[in-house]
Amino acid sequence: MTKYSVYFWEPELSPHKLPLFKELLDHPRISHATYIAEADLNTTRKREGWQVSTGRELPIILGPSAEQVETIVANSPNDAIHIFSGMRWVPCIVNGLRAVVKHRRRFGLLHEPRVLEGIGGVARLGHSWLTERPLRRNANFVLAIGSHGPRWFRLTGYPNERIFPFAYFLSEPPVPGTKLQIGGGSAPVVTFLGRLEKLKGIHLFLNAIDKVENEARFYVAGFGTWSSHVEKARETHQNLQFAGPIKMTEVPSLLASTDVLVLPSITMDDGWGAVISEALMAGAAVVASHKVGASMCLADRTRGRVVRQLSGSEVARAIDDIIDDGLLQPNFRKVRADWANKHLTQVAGADYLIKIFDCTFLGKSRPNSFVLEHD
Repeated sequence: MTKYSVYFWEPELSPHKLPLFKELLDHPRISHATYIAEADLNTTRKREGWQVSTGRELPIILGPSAEQVETIVANSPNDAIHIFSGMRWVPCIVNGLRAVVKHRRRFGLLHEPRVLEGIGGVARLGHSWLTERPLRRNANFVLAIGSHGPRWFRLTGYPNERIFPFAYFLSEPPVPGTKLQIGGGSAPVVTFLGRLEKLKGIHLFLNAIDKVENEARFYVAGFGTWSSHVEKARETHQNLQFAGPIKMTEVPSLLASTDVLVLPSITMDDGWGAVISEALMAGAAVVASHKVGASMCLADRTRGRVVRQLSGSEVARAIDDIIDDGLLQPNFRKVRADWANKHLTQVAGADYLIKIFDCTFLGKSRPNSFVLEHD
């Protein structure tokens, strides 16, 4: 049985990357794993409620110097696999990429697509073509995040056979002891959870409130420049509650009380959208715009709806559609949670990653995408 030695190179400690790393540490096909990050979780994320829990003592290296990076790579086994979450700007990643090419180590990229929209998108496309030639030539694989990830890397010249759809695979959430108490009766709860920014579509969510035909209660949790807009909307909408930023440990309780989670982002900047994974794991239905990477999880309409025209009216129509189709019944909630726990957890991610390694380095058959049934 072939075993793999794996090194993860990250900009910072990430609550969305650490679960997969932790799972690999105990995987029977992994002989060794190390997590190298430039920095701890940044303060902006902490203000938004993000938390990092490393639990036991983990093999994590923070803020290595250029000399330490060189030593890490040089001392790694000849058949080690280095995975980089980024290509530029972050010192440990830039230095690590140089080192793996220099020392002829196997490596791949774990990456969201760059934003392709507008003139800026064309500029990014040209920039990638001009600057990524060594990566296109030497990278053994690309773990392309979200529904738009594979297309971006094909457009920028990476060989299609090396590109694999990928996600941020999260821990299966703990069962909350009690659901969050949301007042206002028994009507379905429709939630927006995350950064309160226009790019995330919070304005579309607020605009949709008066357009939803079914009786519903609306709940917003998060922090951002649109917090004051949410406060103002709450003054005129008795069926809207605003919790402000909440801790990640409080998210399972909120989602256990949520019937429909809404993430109507207006740009492709949402390479994945981890809240969608968390909502599906909790059994909630989801409304997401087609811009969101995790919208690929909604191909089955029992899980939710993908909004392709970005307006409050379309968001409201999608919410009504889910309610009218009876998808908030307990049996559908269980189906969504079972599917998410089978396809989106750290356990599923680790097994899928091993299959990608086996395909890339042992010549085994290409695995189905993680959102499809297991092969």
